Amino acid sequence: MRLLRHRDPQDHTDVTLTFAVGARDETLRTVGVAHAVEHLVMSTVRQLPIQVEAEVDLMTTTFAASGSPARVGEFLNRLCAALADPPVDRLAVEAGVLAAEDGWAAHPIAAFLLFVRYGAAGPGLAWLEGAGYDGLTAEHVTSFARKWFVPGNAVLQVSGPLPDGLELKLPQGPAPTREYPRGRLLDGPSAVGYGIPGAAVLLTVPPGDAARVPRLAMSVLENRIEEQCRHVAGHSYVVDSQVVGRDFVIFAEAREGTEEPVAQAVAAALTDLAAHGPSEEELALAVARLEEDLATTDRELASAFGATMHQLMGDPPLAPIDLALAKQVHPTDIAAVLRDALPSAIGYAEQEVVDVWKAHGFRPETHCRVIPELPAGKVYKPSLAARTFFKDARSLVLVQTEQGLALRDEDGVHEIRWQDVAGVMRTDNPTVVLGINGCAIPVDPHLFRGSGAALDELARRTDAGLWFDESAFTRDQDDH
Repeated sequence: MRLLRHRDPQDHTDVTLTFAVGARDETLRTVGVAHAVEHLVMSTVRQLPIQVEAEVDLMTTTFAASGSPARVGEFLNRLCAALADPPVDRLAVEAGVLAAEDGWAAHPIAAFLLFVRYGAAGPGLAWLEGAGYDGLTAEHVTSFARKWFVPGNAVLQVSGPLPDGLELKLPQGPAPTREYPRGRLLDGPSAVGYGIPGAAVLLTVPPGDAARVPRLAMSVLENRIEEQCRHVAGHSYVVDSQVVGRDFVIFAEAREGTEEPVAQAVAAALTDLAAHGPSEEELALAVARLEEDLATTDRELASAFGATMHQLMGDPPLAPIDLALAKQVHPTDIAAVLRDALPSAIGYAEQEVVDVWKAHGFRPETHCRVIPELPAGKVYKPSLAARTFFKDARSLVLVQTEQGLALRDEDGVHEIRWQDVAGVMRTDNPTVVLGINGCAIPVDPHLFRGSGAALDELARRTDAGLWFDESAFTRDQDDH
């Protein structure tokens, strides 16, 4: 295991054990398994009389403790032993706790935009619930722990005395390799809507150079949005960002009734900065924040940690930060980064006001991929009763082809090929097929006449391990 020692002299010990694995390394069938592993192993150290905590985000899982060297050493040894042999007998109990916690790996607005970009894979999984915590099995937990929580996928940072007697008996095996989805590149700047009050934009920017121009550009954009939405207009409390690789999501929540001005502020900030760049004062603040960040951290260790995590995640290494170069960045450099990112940008607004983005050159887009027309195949139409009593049912058509399933609805034509099925959820009514491309197709014999044959073909064409029942926790929430 890689060890980074902090130089600060102190009598007590602080440790942070970080694994390069997070929610984006799950599958649709196992959404939430990283969080479940974290809860299960932390249950084995909950009685230690020291400060302990853990967190799972999209990219990493982190465990931390602070206390006497002996107690911190006990924490690390117990934790690693539990990762090697998770206490899965507690899985049912922890499933209820996890459902009650209702946590997320990414803010819902950021998660939705990542879903639009990546579908039901990689970072896009943060938007989906899958089978729910009650749908996870002991095998899901143990196999995930054995694959990802190995010494070669970990970094241990220590401040203070190194505990004696460290064993760190993690699961043994090679450092895992990974392939993340490339993501959906839309044609020109696009905008999508949903029901979450707020506005946001997802931008894909180049890797950081020595001057960190992309990072400065994101800092300038976030600061302008915060100034307008919170400090000037008083519409937002939360303005924040989420970073996943080269994707930056900057979002602002909106209090009720302010969804349109918040969307206007986010869209205007982005397009104005891309056209004209920031003021000298805005850029100076971003550079000062970067300088302050460097001044208050151990630059050598921070650089070593960052380089190690990039290596573990398969990302290209970053050039060391050169503050002198950062201070030479010009407003036109910031504008250039944002301008280059615009063609693949995805804006977000609450559904009723998403047209705000159109005035800024963004094209409305569906949240999942649609194709121009229905493919040829066996056609299933809604029953007469459905067409009589449900107006929307009249336009629905389900088609089974040799390649997969297709559905025409009010948004267009959705297609999921057999090899691109991410999961199949059984509910009380329809069986819902979920594609890696983000599409969802309900197959309901009560709605589509004769579509039981399509269900039979679906079962024949897909792995049984992709099928799951709707979570009881989700169903209970829907019932209330």
